[in-house]
Amino acid sequence: MSRFITVLLVLVALLLPLTAAAAGNVPTAATRIARQLDEQLMMRYAGTDPQVSKKEQQAVARANIMIMGTTPANLNDLNEASPLARQMMEEVSRWLINAGYRFQELRKGRDIYFDRKKGEFILTRDVNRLASRVGTSQAIMAGTYVVSGEQVRFNIRLIHTTSNEVLAMGSGTVPITDDLLPLLRDPSPGGKGGVTPTVNTRLQ
Repeated sequence: MSRFITVLLVLVALLLPLTAAAAGNVPTAATRIARQLDEQLMMRYAGTDPQVSKKEQQAVARANIMIMGTTPANLNDLNEASPLARQMMEEVSRWLINAGYRFQELRKGRDIYFDRKKGEFILTRDVNRLASRVGTSQAIMAGTYVVSGEQVRFNIRLIHTTSNEVLAMGSGTVPITDDLLPLLRDPSPGGKGGVTPTVNTRLQ
Protein backbone atom coordinates (compact mmCIF):
# COMPACT_ATOMS: atom_id res chain seq x y z
CA MET A 1 0.00 0.00 0.00
CA SER A 2 2.80 2.38 0.94
CA ARG A 3 4.54 1.60 -2.37
CA PHE A 4 1.35 2.52 -4.25
CA ILE A 5 1.13 5.86 -2.38
CA THR A 6 4.79 6.56 -3.12
CA VAL A 7 4.30 5.90 -6.84
CA LEU A 8 1.18 8.09 -6.84
CA LEU A 9 3.04 10.97 -5.18
CA VAL A 10 5.89 10.66 -7.68
CA LEU A 11 3.44 10.78 -10.60
CA VAL A 12 1.74 13.85 -9.15
CA ALA A 13 5.12 15.55 -8.73
CA LEU A 14 6.01 14.79 -12.34
CA LEU A 15 2.69 16.01 -13.71
CA LEU A 16 2.56 19.28 -11.77
CA PRO A 17 5.15 21.04 -13.97
CA LEU A 18 3.21 20.04 -17.10
CA THR A 19 0.02 21.42 -15.59
CA ALA A 20 1.76 24.66 -14.64
CA ALA A 21 3.17 25.06 -18.14
CA ALA A 22 -0.13 24.29 -19.82
CA ALA A 23 -2.00 26.78 -17.61
CA GLY A 24 -0.31 29.73 -19.30
CA ASN A 25 -0.52 28.69 -22.94
CA VAL A 26 -2.01 30.84 -25.67
CA PRO A 27 -5.55 29.36 -25.74
CA THR A 28 -5.83 29.62 -21.95
CA ALA A 29 -4.68 33.24 -21.92
CA ALA A 30 -7.02 34.02 -24.82
CA THR A 31 -9.96 32.48 -22.96
CA ARG A 32 -9.13 34.57 -19.91
CA ILE A 33 -9.05 37.74 -22.01
CA ALA A 34 -12.27 36.89 -23.89
CA ARG A 35 -14.15 36.21 -20.66
CA GLN A 36 -13.14 39.61 -19.32
CA LEU A 37 -14.38 41.28 -22.51
CA ASP A 38 -17.62 39.31 -22.41
CA GLU A 39 -18.32 40.12 -18.77
CA GLN A 40 -17.85 43.86 -19.33
CA LEU A 41 -20.00 43.86 -22.48
CA MET A 42 -22.79 41.99 -20.69
CA MET A 43 -22.75 44.60 -17.92
CA ARG A 44 -23.36 47.25 -20.61
CA TYR A 45 -25.73 45.58 -23.03
CA ALA A 46 -27.57 42.66 -21.44
CA GLY A 47 -31.16 43.57 -20.61
CA THR A 48 -32.77 43.64 -17.17
CA ASP A 49 -36.26 42.43 -18.03
CA PRO A 50 -37.46 40.27 -15.10
CA GLN A 51 -39.69 38.32 -17.50
CA VAL A 52 -36.68 37.07 -19.48
CA SER A 53 -33.94 34.88 -18.07
CA LYS A 54 -30.45 36.30 -17.69
CA LYS A 55 -29.10 33.68 -20.09
CA GLU A 56 -31.58 34.67 -22.81
CA GLN A 57 -30.88 38.38 -22.33
CA GLN A 58 -27.16 37.78 -22.68
CA ALA A 59 -27.66 35.63 -25.78
CA VAL A 60 -29.67 38.43 -27.44
CA ALA A 61 -27.05 41.03 -26.48
CA ARG A 62 -24.20 38.96 -27.91
CA ALA A 63 -26.08 38.29 -31.15
CA ASN A 64 -26.57 42.03 -31.66
CA ILE A 65 -22.87 42.89 -31.41
CA MET A 66 -20.75 42.67 -34.57
CA ILE A 67 -16.98 42.72 -34.02
CA MET A 68 -14.02 43.23 -36.35
CA GLY A 69 -10.66 41.88 -35.18
CA THR A 70 -7.24 43.40 -35.81
CA THR A 71 -3.77 42.18 -34.92
CA PRO A 72 -2.31 43.25 -31.55
CA ALA A 73 0.74 45.48 -32.03
CA ASN A 74 4.02 45.66 -30.15
CA LEU A 75 3.53 48.29 -27.44
CA ASN A 76 6.99 49.71 -28.17
CA ASP A 77 6.43 49.86 -31.95
CA LEU A 78 2.81 49.96 -33.12
CA ASN A 79 3.90 49.09 -36.67
CA GLU A 80 5.25 45.72 -35.54
CA ALA A 81 3.49 42.45 -34.74
CA SER A 82 4.42 38.79 -34.39
CA PRO A 83 2.89 35.41 -35.25
CA LEU A 84 2.08 35.06 -31.54
CA ALA A 85 0.02 38.26 -31.66
CA ARG A 86 -1.86 37.04 -34.72
CA GLN A 87 -2.53 33.69 -33.05
CA MET A 88 -3.78 35.43 -29.90
CA MET A 89 -6.34 37.37 -31.93
CA GLU A 90 -7.48 34.15 -33.63
CA GLU A 91 -7.98 32.46 -30.26
CA VAL A 92 -9.85 35.39 -28.69
CA SER A 93 -12.05 35.63 -31.79
CA ARG A 94 -12.81 31.90 -31.61
CA TRP A 95 -14.02 32.21 -28.02
CA LEU A 96 -16.23 35.21 -28.77
CA ILE A 97 -17.80 33.55 -31.80
CA ASN A 98 -18.47 30.41 -29.75
CA ALA A 99 -20.12 32.61 -27.12
CA GLY A 100 -22.55 33.99 -29.72
CA TYR A 101 -20.97 37.25 -30.92
CA ARG A 102 -21.04 38.07 -34.63
CA PHE A 103 -17.67 38.56 -36.29
CA GLN A 104 -16.73 40.35 -39.51
CA GLU A 105 -13.73 39.03 -41.45
CA LEU A 106 -11.59 41.94 -42.64
CA ARG A 107 -9.18 39.85 -44.70
CA LYS A 108 -11.66 38.27 -47.12
CA GLY A 109 -10.55 38.71 -50.72
CA ARG A 110 -12.75 39.37 -53.74
CA ASP A 111 -11.76 36.07 -55.35
CA ILE A 112 -10.31 32.73 -54.36
CA TYR A 113 -6.62 32.62 -55.25
CA PHE A 114 -5.35 29.26 -56.54
CA ASP A 115 -1.75 28.13 -56.31
CA ARG A 116 -0.79 24.66 -57.57
CA LYS A 117 1.81 24.12 -54.87
CA LYS A 118 0.36 26.04 -51.92
CA GLY A 119 -3.37 25.54 -52.29
CA GLU A 120 -6.45 27.76 -52.40
CA PHE A 121 -6.69 31.06 -50.53
CA ILE A 122 -9.49 33.52 -49.81
CA LEU A 123 -7.86 35.57 -47.03
CA THR A 124 -5.45 38.35 -47.98
CA ARG A 125 -3.56 41.30 -46.55
CA ASP A 126 -3.31 42.92 -49.98
CA VAL A 127 -5.61 45.96 -49.85
CA ASN A 128 -6.16 45.80 -53.61
CA ARG A 129 -7.53 42.25 -53.36
CA LEU A 130 -9.96 42.85 -50.50
CA ALA A 131 -13.64 42.20 -51.12
CA SER A 132 -14.51 45.33 -49.14
CA ARG A 133 -12.62 48.13 -47.47
CA VAL A 134 -15.63 49.23 -45.42
CA GLY A 135 -16.52 47.70 -42.06
CA THR A 136 -20.03 47.60 -40.62
CA SER A 137 -19.30 46.38 -37.10
CA GLN A 138 -20.22 48.06 -33.82
CA ALA A 139 -16.83 47.34 -32.27
CA ILE A 140 -13.23 46.86 -33.36
CA MET A 141 -10.99 44.52 -31.37
CA ALA A 142 -7.47 45.87 -31.07
CA GLY A 143 -4.63 45.43 -28.63
CA THR A 144 -1.00 45.63 -27.69
CA TYR A 145 1.57 43.26 -26.26
CA VAL A 146 4.89 43.66 -24.52
CA VAL A 147 7.67 41.07 -24.29
CA SER A 148 9.78 40.63 -21.17
CA GLY A 149 12.44 38.04 -20.41
CA GLU A 150 9.92 35.54 -19.10
CA GLN A 151 6.49 36.37 -20.52
CA VAL A 152 4.37 38.20 -23.07
CA ARG A 153 1.63 40.45 -21.69
CA PHE A 154 -1.40 41.13 -23.88
CA ASN A 155 -3.94 43.93 -23.44
CA ILE A 156 -6.95 43.59 -25.75
CA ARG A 157 -9.72 46.18 -26.04
CA LEU A 158 -13.02 46.52 -27.86
CA ILE A 159 -13.40 50.02 -29.29
CA HIS A 160 -16.74 51.48 -30.37
CA THR A 161 -16.47 52.05 -34.12
CA THR A 162 -17.92 55.55 -34.29
CA SER A 163 -17.09 57.11 -30.92
CA ASN A 164 -13.71 55.44 -30.20
CA GLU A 165 -14.95 54.68 -26.68
CA VAL A 166 -13.36 51.60 -25.11
CA LEU A 167 -16.29 49.28 -24.42
CA ALA A 168 -14.31 46.51 -22.75
CA MET A 169 -10.72 45.58 -22.01
CA GLY A 170 -9.01 42.34 -21.04
CA SER A 171 -5.47 41.29 -20.17
CA GLY A 172 -3.60 38.01 -20.19
CA THR A 173 -0.06 36.72 -19.88
CA VAL A 174 1.68 33.96 -21.82
CA PRO A 175 4.92 32.55 -20.35
CA ILE A 176 7.77 32.21 -22.84
CA THR A 177 8.68 28.58 -23.43
CA ASP A 178 11.00 27.01 -25.99
CA ASP A 179 8.15 26.05 -28.30
CA LEU A 180 6.73 29.59 -28.18
CA LEU A 181 9.97 31.37 -29.12
CA PRO A 182 9.51 30.99 -32.92
CA LEU A 183 6.16 32.79 -32.64
CA LEU A 184 7.88 35.90 -31.31
CA ARG A 185 9.59 36.53 -34.64
CA ASP A 186 7.92 37.55 -37.89
CA PRO A 187 9.25 35.29 -40.66
CA SER A 188 7.21 36.99 -43.39
CA PRO A 189 8.98 38.82 -46.24
CA GLY A 190 9.80 42.30 -45.03
CA GLY A 191 9.09 41.37 -41.42
CA LYS A 192 11.27 43.02 -38.81
CA GLY A 193 11.88 39.76 -37.03
CA GLY A 194 9.78 40.62 -34.00
CA VAL A 195 11.10 40.95 -30.49
CA THR A 196 12.82 38.06 -28.80
CA PRO A 197 14.02 38.47 -25.20
CA THR A 198 17.71 38.07 -24.54
CA VAL A 199 16.99 35.94 -21.45
CA ASN A 200 14.53 33.08 -21.69
CA THR A 201 13.05 30.76 -19.10
CA ARG A 202 11.00 27.61 -19.48
CA LEU A 203 8.35 26.72 -16.93
CA GLN A 204 9.26 23.46 -15.20
